[in-house]
Amino acid sequence: MRFTLVFENQQEGIGASYDLLFAPCPIWYAAGKEFLNLNPQDPYLNPGCVKRLIEHEHLQDVEKCVVVIHSVGLGDDKSLKVLEDDLDVLKIKYKVVNFSDTK
Repeated sequence: MRFTLVFENQQEGIGASYDLLFAPCPIWYAAGKEFLNLNPQDPYLNPGCVKRLIEHEHLQDVEKCVVVIHSVGLGDDKSLKVLEDDLDVLKIKYKVVNFSDTK
């Protein structure tokens, strides 16, 4: 699996969309470019990954997010759980859209 997080923009303008890829370590991408390697030493996603993204990108007042699950990639259900737990800790409401389940 790989994941895309789309944050609701509180103001008119461009929204914020970020991909979380595992190559094999977890890396945040935007516009097709790597910008934050979360854990270069191991392939596991650790708690705090969403907070690090928000701080790095200077996102403010984030309240809502869509998490898109793509069927390709090295992420797993544990990685999804870490993402969901991080969003819960940050009190960001989210919906999960799983393209892996679509027919």
